[in-house]
Amino acid sequence: MKPAPPDFSSTFQKAIEDWRKRHAIRDDDVILLCLELFQIHQKHWDEIRHRDLPSFNEFRETINKLKVTAATAQNESMTLIEELRRYRAGKKLVAPSVAGLVLTALFAIVTGILIGRFLL
Repeated sequence: MKPAPPDFSSTFQKAIEDWRKRHAIRDDDVILLCLELFQIHQKHWDEIRHRDLPSFNEFRETINKLKVTAATAQNESMTLIEELRRYRAGKKLVAPSVAGLVLTALFAIVTGILIGRFLL
């Protein structure tokens, strides 16, 4: 659970009162309305930030899980690569013989002639 953010409103209000006295700002001055609007804005974004951003511990746990998952994926992929290399090492491709190529060409020619004569 996330710890509650510290409440600085009382010290902030005291600082505003000191500032108002120092500069002789009246209660109905427009600048106080701007200041109040700014406080509303800050409170809104602080709530969103605290709700949406994970705490440092959550972030660290997520990074550790990512590290473990990446290590597992790397180990699994290395195992797969080794198996593929071992599988491929036993079987070598054999080049086609001249007789096989000649027979394939003759078959293609005869098939083309038969298709041209009977189907077209």
